[in-house]
Amino acid sequence: MIEVPFHQDSQVVRGFIRFSRTIAVLMIAVASIVLVAWWWDARLPTAVVPGQRSMKVNAAIGFALSGSALLLSQGSGRVRSRLGPWLSLAVMGIGLATLAEYVWSLDIGIDRLLDDSFARQPDPLSGRMAELVATAFVLLGGLGVMVSTRRWLYLREGLAVVLLAIAMTGLASYGFALAGRDSGPFNRVPIYTTLLLLLATLGWIASTPTIGLTRVTTADTLGGAFARRLLLPALLMPVIVAFVFEMLQSRLGLSEALAFSFVALFSGGAVAWLVWWVATLLDKLERQRRKSLLLRNDADTDTLTGLANRRAFDDALANLLRGQREHDMRFSLLMLDLDRFKSYNDDFGHLAGDEVLRITGHLLGAALRPSDLAARYGGEEFALLLPDTDVTRAGEVAARILDAFRGFAWPQRAVTISIGVAQSAPSDGSTDLIQRADAMLYDAKHAGRDRVMVATAVVSPGAVRSGT
Repeated sequence: MIEVPFHQDSQVVRGFIRFSRTIAVLMIAVASIVLVAWWWDARLPTAVVPGQRSMKVNAAIGFALSGSALLLSQGSGRVRSRLGPWLSLAVMGIGLATLAEYVWSLDIGIDRLLDDSFARQPDPLSGRMAELVATAFVLLGGLGVMVSTRRWLYLREGLAVVLLAIAMTGLASYGFALAGRDSGPFNRVPIYTTLLLLLATLGWIASTPTIGLTRVTTADTLGGAFARRLLLPALLMPVIVAFVFEMLQSRLGLSEALAFSFVALFSGGAVAWLVWWVATLLDKLERQRRKSLLLRNDADTDTLTGLANRRAFDDALANLLRGQREHDMRFSLLMLDLDRFKSYNDDFGHLAGDEVLRITGHLLGAALRPSDLAARYGGEEFALLLPDTDVTRAGEVAARILDAFRGFAWPQRAVTISIGVAQSAPSDGSTDLIQRADAMLYDAKHAGRDRVMVATAVVSPGAVRSGT
């Protein structure tokens, strides 16, 4: 079985790299704003909605370190390549230290990284990020280490999937939080933290666009095009549905049954929109494929006869010679020339001559197998490539072509054709094989035309006889 090479779309790969760097800068910027807000005791920038949970200092520092590691992982230089993994290890350390405070009730000081005032709040946990966030930081740091060092591909892909699940579940549970309901372990996860966690995970995944989860997404195939357009909407759909469901109940006061009906309607519309989007994409890609196919056919087809042109013939001959060298696959070449075609043009005009060429293309195409190739070699000369065919079988094909020309009802006068046949040899180049077939064609012309000449046989009108 022939394996088709896997190629990435270079423009998409560059887009993924730019996206990853943008996410890294955004993480650093948001974390810096939150840190400054905590320093100056400005609580609004630390939470999207007043009264909701705020991003903690240690979480902001963790995101700043992860964003810096993400930037360094895409840079060059020995210092950068070594510094990035250490920053990711620091992110893991923040998460592990916070988990240790929860598990063993320790006072490591992770809550007071900038100022003791954060630990002197009425709630003793006011400066401490949630257990789920701490766990996510351990995973995020591990993901950063593995991506930066280019190791443990399957493990890091597993960590990325877990992080995406945590982030998406956190976003979905935010609708419950706005409705004033307890969303379990996600109740203490700020929306800033959840969003940055999602973006950080996507940024690390996108930083290596040619391997892992993004390998198919950046491919220059139909599957790659689908993945780029549908994966993100598919990820966001459950979040949006959960958010809309809770907002309908909390803000509009709808009953659960009525809210569920509206959500079902919304979900159906969203699915219908995705189906329409996929159909539009398929239609666009199919149009592009057909256009590309037409352009390729135009580039490889002789417009007058409908046969392959010289360029397509040269490519096919090169492929057959390569197959002969690598797999000992013999083939035969027929060179054909219309007899006294110049006098036909002189007697009946070039339009009549063009009609003869068109009929010739039809007769040659009808005499061949699907695997054979008929080409207009130049002027009134044609060439046939017959894969897996020796000179004996090639002579039989040539005889059928002679009979087809003799039996056709030509519009002005009978048209005949001369044919030279050569079988490929292991040492052949394209020039050698064409010269042998041309020599046989020359002999057929000088032997009286309307016949086939091969190295061991002559096919003349009404008879097949041995010869040289």
